[in-house]
Amino acid sequence: MRRILTVNGLAIVLILIVVGVAAPSVERMSNTLPLPFHTRVTLTGQTLGSHPGQHVKGHIFATASWGQGSRYVVGTPRTDSLGRWRVTFHPSHRGVYDLRIRTPDSALLEYAFNVR
Repeated sequence: MRRILTVNGLAIVLILIVVGVAAPSVERMSNTLPLPFHTRVTLTGQTLGSHPGQHVKGHIFATASWGQGSRYVVGTPRTDSLGRWRVTFHPSHRGVYDLRIRTPDSALLEYAFNVR
């Protein structure tokens, strides 16, 4: 009887470990936007200013990472006189990409794409 309880207890611990390891990847996939392979994505936005009608001008820094790899620069465009910006992203592999955009007004925009 004691042996059966020990085996059942070990089985439950093993199941909990598997669920704990698999849960973050399932959660991660639900937060990604699906994107067909060989698709180009253009993200646009506008900076904010300290007063209405005024917008911060400067460089936008867009970086991406594929899977668990290191970050690389996607683009560093400048804003126009109204603080508008545009970044084009073209993934080259299938998998999950994390895209980060830092604007001159210190905003950090983060996107996740699941390229299929």
